[in-house]
Amino acid sequence: MTKTLSVQTSDHWAEIQREFPNELSSIGIPKRISKGQVVFGERDPYDGFFEIVSGIFKVYSLSHEGKEAILKVFYPGELIASHPIFQPQEPCFYPAFCEALKDGELLYYPKREFTSFLFDNTRALYLFSAVTIQHLNYFRKKLVENLHLSVKDRILNFLRECGASQEFITLPITKNQLASLIGTTPESVSRAFRSLLDESILEEKNSTYRIIRRIDQNRLMNSLL
Repeated sequence: MTKTLSVQTSDHWAEIQREFPNELSSIGIPKRISKGQVVFGERDPYDGFFEIVSGIFKVYSLSHEGKEAILKVFYPGELIASHPIFQPQEPCFYPAFCEALKDGELLYYPKREFTSFLFDNTRALYLFSAVTIQHLNYFRKKLVENLHLSVKDRILNFLRECGASQEFITLPITKNQLASLIGTTPESVSRAFRSLLDESILEEKNSTYRIIRRIDQNRLMNSLL
């Protein structure tokens, strides 16, 4: 059995969904998105966030020369652009670009309606604040990983997030996109994959991958301290 990814729903967002299903269903607006379609652009006026129902999406920035740097790949169950909802200044802008890597569906939560819901429900406000903190902590962790971990360890962390510790998975993005995501070159990614296969840490079958030898997680954590 192979799979592409695992659901990444935040515990706090899942709790909001359980406690306030009617309120969320009255606010969320379904949107079908095609592969390659840009959901929002950097510096577009911020008017709400998105929950991924299906599909895969990348958030990225562009240099002045047009070079792309992927900041994060988002999967079903995750929220995109949730944290700017708490920025008090107006106008507020999206901080990066978002584009569909596969056909998918989003639930769009308009800023005005969602903030009104939060202000009327302090429990939901507390939980959603925790969602945004979790999101920001993720980016801090990834920044530290890209600074201190080897390319092989960064690839293994990515594969774990995709579920490769449990079963064979298909890479949800290309290796070139993976290189951008983990802050290295496509050539380094190719060399690291070959090394992981040669060292019997990773197994490949019909272009799918599974981690077959566990790396000491304490070593990885200590290297980040």
